[in-house]
Amino acid sequence: MLLLALAALFWSTWPNLQRADRKWRFELYALDFAFGALISAALLAITTGNAGSSNTFTFDDTLTVASKRNMAFAAGGGVVYCLGNLMVFAGVVLAGLSTAVPVGASMGLIAGVLTVALNRGTASPGMTYGGVALALAAVIAAAFAQKQAAAAAPVKKGMHPGWKGFVLSCAGGPIAGLGIPISDSGRQGDIGVGAYGVAVFMALGLFAMTPLVMLYFLNLPVQGDAASPLGYLKGTRKQHLMGFLGGTMWGIGTTAFFASASGGFAGSPAFLQCIAVVFGGSVIGALSGLFLWGEHAGAPKARVALMGSMALLALASGMVFSGS
Repeated sequence: MLLLALAALFWSTWPNLQRADRKWRFELYALDFAFGALISAALLAITTGNAGSSNTFTFDDTLTVASKRNMAFAAGGGVVYCLGNLMVFAGVVLAGLSTAVPVGASMGLIAGVLTVALNRGTASPGMTYGGVALALAAVIAAAFAQKQAAAAAPVKKGMHPGWKGFVLSCAGGPIAGLGIPISDSGRQGDIGVGAYGVAVFMALGLFAMTPLVMLYFLNLPVQGDAASPLGYLKGTRKQHLMGFLGGTMWGIGTTAFFASASGGFAGSPAFLQCIAVVFGGSVIGALSGLFLWGEHAGAPKARVALMGSMALLALASGMVFSGS
């Protein structure tokens, strides 16, 4: 559970590093993020992952016996996750952490829970699917909050950027949520890649896909003008460091997540419980948008509705955890 708590903390707080510099485009931030994710996952695998006892498989052992099919599934989940994650990146830029994070997490929880529960079953369907319904209610509450925020700060022409960010987060959340069980399928069986291996291959898929998605968003931007990828070279050390640190936090959190979900020790949580905790933990990141960055300060009703959305998300996660 300590590893799972670490995963939830790191996955919920790294978006603050993207939010810290609004001048640095999220497309370019994503490239440093991918570097940090791959390097941190690989370093943990070759150090901690090879420190097992003689009775356990190390990272090197699992690579020796793992099938290429399992490796492909683990990496493929990273490819899928990358697409959804960058859409949520865009949602953070347009709608803020307090909106994009709970919306993306709620939709990710719905997609992840339904995928796992329908394929592997659940101990208490009523609690599990009741949690899914509450997660959907959280998205509806966030939509009401966005309506209030748009009314408080209307735009003269076109769609309000907050609505565009809300839609991108709604679309990106379930895509990212699907990427997690896809990668986890590479861990299953006697020829799986193991907990450290799935984190490495997922980060590798994320790293491989990021330049392609980055180029798409640079050429068809959700905000501002089209830009060249060479703008990456003009970033400051601080901007590159923020992206790298964000990816490092994600890599550590991902490794902790799959290690806690591996079931290799007594009392280890079920996979559905792990998903519930990490998505529910995103409430921490969403709260930082309201109180650390002062988002929606001029729209009190929007703030109240977002707090309600976060409460629903936390309750939904608790129900899924209990029902698993």
